[in-house]
Amino acid sequence: MSEYKTIHGIHVQALASDPNNLGSGQVWYNTTSNQLKITAVSTSGAWATGGNMATGRIHPGGAGTETAALGFGGSTPSGYTAVTEHYDGSAWTAGGNMGTARNYLSGCGTQTAGLGFGGYDGSSITNATEHYDGSAWTAGGNMGTARKGLAGAGTQTAGLGFGGYVSDITNATEHYDGSAWTAGGNLGTSRRNLGSAGTQTAGLAFGGRAPGQTNATEHYDGSAWTAGGNMATSKYSLAGAGTQTAGLGFGGYIDMFEVNTTQHYDGSAWTSGGNMGTGRGHLGGVGTLSSGLAFGGSGSSTAAPIATEEYAGPGITTQTVTSS
Repeated sequence: MSEYKTIHGIHVQALASDPNNLGSGQVWYNTTSNQLKITAVSTSGAWATGGNMATGRIHPGGAGTETAALGFGGSTPSGYTAVTEHYDGSAWTAGGNMGTARNYLSGCGTQTAGLGFGGYDGSSITNATEHYDGSAWTAGGNMGTARKGLAGAGTQTAGLGFGGYVSDITNATEHYDGSAWTAGGNLGTSRRNLGSAGTQTAGLAFGGRAPGQTNATEHYDGSAWTAGGNMATSKYSLAGAGTQTAGLGFGGYIDMFEVNTTQHYDGSAWTSGGNMGTGRGHLGGVGTLSSGLAFGGSGSSTAAPIATEEYAGPGITTQTVTSS
């Protein structure tokens, strides 16, 4: 029988635990689990069930990462909510309530430096902006254009808000500097209920209603939007995460039906990712292409408004070698 050293010229390392900073094609023997392991490149990604939200909701805002996320606002069966929750990678806990209960809002930033803006408060479309410090919300500068169903990206001190609905669908873009909003370059395609990712100077807009569902993608450079590669499927009320060159789009509606499909963006083209466990639209999303988070939303499953899912995107995966 040929040995691994004879074939490849090296010994298989014996390690008590799996190594960090893995590369593709690494081989080792885990002496604790008594397993031979190898790394490979995963191109599809997969969703796994996370901890349920305490307050089920649709149309929430979100900020942060998969292991330090913020979910806030939205709608519940009893009406509009100001409730905020923190996610630590396994469970949600209560945070400080927003000053204005609302849905169809957007957000960006981090769990301890979050930004919520726009939306609908039950009586009117609002331009209100709020800052979160990890425990409490305070008022920020109002947007120049009140709107709902808008998208956001960036940070609390370098935010980006774009698209949405005022008295009609809008292409307006605004920049936030931590205290005031100023006008930016207009989207090429006016739209609402769109997905987003990126930063104030490298933003990504995709999908939405314009007024019908669209697959159009646009890149922002801090002053102007340009066309990117179209999504494989037109959809709206989807969520997004990641960056302009490593984007993640998931969930949403196609022809009024909730879907569980996921797509990856590399800066020029979209490809299919792993399907969500629960098809849903009007959901929240944060994180990165390799580590995304989906929460809340409306779907065919009654669990959709509280359900959370975690995404392990394309990259290096560890596989156990077995004999057959």
